[in-house]
Amino acid sequence: MKLTVVQTGRLRDAHVAALRDEYVKRFGRFGRLDIVEREPKGDSPLWPSGARWRIVLDERGDQLDSPGLAKRLERWSASHGPLAFLVGDAYGHHAPSLALADAKLSLGPMVLPHQLAHLVLVEQLYRAATILAGTGYHHA
Repeated sequence: MKLTVVQTGRLRDAHVAALRDEYVKRFGRFGRLDIVEREPKGDSPLWPSGARWRIVLDERGDQLDSPGLAKRLERWSASHGPLAFLVGDAYGHHAPSLALADAKLSLGPMVLPHQLAHLVLVEQLYRAATILAGTGYHHA
């Protein structure tokens, strides 16, 4: 599985980045998880060129439990190949990038600060990979 998380802007909190990096390292057992931090520039979309399916985090997106996310990731990866997830900044999403999204995913009904949403997404991607691999990380 090849996943990319695109963060609009930079994560400024070193503690959040360190936790994120730990999950990225752990994910390496199951595939590749890349983190890209990009600043919006005009009308250029933020999506990486290799992404075949683009998922934007949005409070109006599909809300899934962790096993549901695992199933969705498995289906998207099998159908499309490399996936990219876009986390907006404090003001939301870059309109040209949002317009190119193939799917919307919500982390829940509450709005989270973008740095926390970024960290929760990365942990949930790791959790989904462990569910698909049948490890004991997920204790539902």
